[in-house]
Amino acid sequence: MRISLLALALGAGLGLAALLAFLPALRGAACPRCFGLDPAGAGLWVEASMPAHARVALAAEVRAARARIAAFYGAPRAHLRLIACESAACDRRLGGRGAAAVTYSLGPVSVVRLAPRGLSATVLTHELAHAETHAQLGLRGQLGGRLPTWFDEGLSVVISDDRRYLGPGQGAVRCRRTPRADLPETPFDWAPLAARDPGLYAEAGCAVLRWLADEGGAAGLRARFAAGAALP
Repeated sequence: MRISLLALALGAGLGLAALLAFLPALRGAACPRCFGLDPAGAGLWVEASMPAHARVALAAEVRAARARIAAFYGAPRAHLRLIACESAACDRRLGGRGAAAVTYSLGPVSVVRLAPRGLSATVLTHELAHAETHAQLGLRGQLGGRLPTWFDEGLSVVISDDRRYLGPGQGAVRCRRTPRADLPETPFDWAPLAARDPGLYAEAGCAVLRWLADEGGAAGLRARFAAGAALP
């Protein structure tokens, strides 16, 4: 799941200080120790009570997720801070409301909040893929609304190789569900539909697989981003 900080700020007329007050996760990213978080690797902060072995395992998953995303996009552009909780109390302090993970992004800058049930390789890769996608798109692309939400979510499904929504094989043969004609374009349309029907992620992933097959795969997508060209 991703949330554009730009959309929140513009939609609500918020300044940076008000935005920080509105989103506990951003306050946690700005002052991790204020929320009981300890450093556990480059850009990674974890709940202080997290055992050493769990910290090491999570840091390794972060490195593996970064490597997978780099295999798709090449050199990373995202500037990340990840804040991870092992307890429900920590997650609530940081604004958790049931989502396994949320990415808050503004162009190349992203904060990823991980709930206890989001501490998995697939969820982690999904969220870091959002962050890198937004960084590749750039702030101007976000300002121009060039990236439909269904494409953003479907791309993270594909990059994370999420087997809940993708079958085995290569390309569009992996589709588990035929995409509807009117996949949600905005996060405000996507969120309520996906909450009722998680299979929407399978539809978005399928639509992205088809697009990649027609448009030159990851290289074609990177070229679109670089040229500022239109996306679906």
